[in-house]
Formats: sequence, structure tokens, C-alpha cells
Amino acid sequence: MAKKRGRRKTQRRSRRSFNLLNAAELYVQTSILTNGMFNANPVQFITGRTPYLVPRGTVGVIGNAYQPSNTDSVITLPELFGVDSSKTTLVGSTGYTATLGGRSFAADPSAALATITANTKANLMPMLVQTVGTKVFFNILKKATTKQRSMINMGFKAVGVKEVKV
Repeated sequence: MAKKRGRRKTQRRSRRSFNLLNAAELYVQTSILTNGMFNANPVQFITGRTPYLVPRGTVGVIGNAYQPSNTDSVITLPELFGVDSSKTTLVGSTGYTATLGGRSFAADPSAALATITANTKANLMPMLVQTVGTKVFFNILKKATTKQRSMINMGFKAVGVKEVKV
């Protein structure tokens, strides 16, 4: 049979939107991986700003500067790229000093690989359980809150926000 001639139907395309629930799931999964492999949360891993302990009774000033970790099991992205090539010394207002960092994995990547391997071996089972648990939790959450999320999305649409979904 011959193909029908005539106007061709245009294919509808839905708008690309940012799903907040999927973003939350992605952040939790990323956090599980970075905590298991690098012993740092995603923000600490990317920025290199890791918290350090200040002794009780001293007043420390923590600015927005790069604060490398002083433990060997925490690895950050700046350390992998060699940003932490010299030690950072922080001095508190009471005279307390803390020396942080002092290592760069850019010159010797085998040390970083050894640390990542050791962290992964130590945290493999908890990472697997958390990953599976997170996936199951978000699937149940998505199915249980379908009506509520559609109402929120209609509210977003009513106020003119079409690129964000829940």
C-alpha cells in the first residue's frame, strides 16, 4: 500500500526541566561514593576545604581559604591536582597554630591510588548497602509522593516556573 500523502504531524517535544528529587538522589549517591573512596563529602572533595579540630578554649578563625586535611586518609581534588604543594599553617587568636596538609599527589600519584584503594576496601560493603538502600528509598519515595509532587509541579507552573520539577 502506498504511503499516504499529506501534512506530516509535527513531533511534540517536552521542555527540558530540572528535577529536584533526581538532583537530591544524585547528591546522596555522590556523597556515598566520595565518603567511601576519599573520606570527604562532595563539597569537601571538590573545594579541598576540610574541617579541622580546634582545641577547646581556643578561638580559631576559619576563613574562605583552602584548608587541606591533616589526615592521610582524606583526599581532595586540589591535592590530586597538586594545589597543596606546601604546608598551610593556621594561627588562632590565642596563639594556637595548626599545620595542615603538606602533600601533593601530582608528583606521586601512586600514593593517592594506594590511599583510594585502601579507603575503598575498608568501606566497600557499607558503600554497597548505602547505594542499594538509597536507590530503594528514592524509588519508594517517588511512588508514594506522586500526587503531592504533581500538585507542587502545578504550583510551579502556575507561577511561571516551568524548568523546575519535583
